[in-house]
Amino acid sequence: MNMHNSTKIGLAAVAVAGVASVVAAPGAQAAQDCKTTTVTSQVKVADEKTTTTVTPAVTHVEHTDAVSHEESRFSKVVKGESHEAVTEDQFRNSVYTRTYTPGTAAVTDTIEHPAETHTVEHPAETHTVEHPAETHVVHHEAVTHEETRVTARGYAYRQKQTGKVRYLNTPDWNGEDEHGDLGWVRFAEGDLTETVTVVDQEAWDETVVDKEAWTETVVDKEAWTETVVDKEAWTETIVVEEATPAVFGPWQWDHFTAWTTTPGTPADEDGQEGEDNPLNLSQIGEQYQQTVTTKEAYTDPDVTLYFVEDGEPTTNLADASWTADEPEGWDLVDTRTVEDRPASDVTVVDSPASSVTVVVPAVYETKTDKSEKCAAVVKDASTKAGTKADSKADSEVPTRIDAGLAGNLPNTGGPNGALLAVGGLLAGIGGVGAFLTRRRKNA
Repeated sequence: MNMHNSTKIGLAAVAVAGVASVVAAPGAQAAQDCKTTTVTSQVKVADEKTTTTVTPAVTHVEHTDAVSHEESRFSKVVKGESHEAVTEDQFRNSVYTRTYTPGTAAVTDTIEHPAETHTVEHPAETHTVEHPAETHVVHHEAVTHEETRVTARGYAYRQKQTGKVRYLNTPDWNGEDEHGDLGWVRFAEGDLTETVTVVDQEAWDETVVDKEAWTETVVDKEAWTETVVDKEAWTETIVVEEATPAVFGPWQWDHFTAWTTTPGTPADEDGQEGEDNPLNLSQIGEQYQQTVTTKEAYTDPDVTLYFVEDGEPTTNLADASWTADEPEGWDLVDTRTVEDRPASDVTVVDSPASSVTVVVPAVYETKTDKSEKCAAVVKDASTKAGTKADSKADSEVPTRIDAGLAGNLPNTGGPNGALLAVGGLLAGIGGVGAFLTRRRKNA
């Protein structure tokens, strides 16, 4: 504001000085009429501003440790039961056989001396004899196998003090035996089994055909030719091969019968009797006995049982119970840690975040502009009479100066106002110069 005022004051002084210079010209007189105008206005020097101050939230972290507990699995070993060997008595017999060679009839040849005859052909007269098959009987033992059957439910009890074990088929034994011992505890149960022999096929006798049945044609009377003897004939018989008797071979050991658990002498394999019976070619001899172990003594393998809470023990570790309490009489297998509640961090807000907005209003300054308007009047003091042209020139001078000052002195307060003031001053000085020139010409 002061700069504008001082600038305008300086320009006005220049203008006044110019006018004074004009007024002070020789032979002239000058008079000045000035008017000062003051203009007051509000000028914005700063815009309205909005400032927001943000205050972050104030927090702290509360840490909570994890809560956990340990639990374990337990086992114990049950010793296997010992079993005695199983034996049986077996029997077998020697079998003796013999051969039989049937006898043969004599082989003869006849020489017929024919009679002087004529012949009549007669067919043979015969009858048939049915011969049964020649057989012997082979005895086959029964085919069996052993099966294990469940006879009852068994329960195992152990004496707490002595460790003795008893196996009963009573599930609710009161724990007192014939000796008055107490403190028996049931620790296992299972099936009581027995091994039985199952007959797949009963023993049987097989009849073996040594010679198929056959039909024999017995010639009662050979076919003959009746010779009507015209003259008697005679027949000569020649023995070609003598007849042989039937022959039995000696009894000889041949084989053993199969081992069997049935004592006593079995029947002959051919089922025939009689020393002269040609079909009796096999007979049973002396008997032998042996004791055979059918099942070796053995001990059941130890069984590892795993503790099951509120249930029967199991042999599968995966089915064992995890428990925080150690059961009495059980051994530790493994332990694990179970997290009941994980650790956690919780952010607690002590004071929430906030923001404050401050509005600074626009700033205005009061500006005061002063302008001065002067009218200069110049008159020639000479007594010389002027012409019409000179009169016109005289009248124009104040007008030009006034116009120049009028264009220069009012100031708007801006930079253009200073330029206008300078322009007006130059215009005023130009007007004064023209006026002086005309004056010189007139002089």
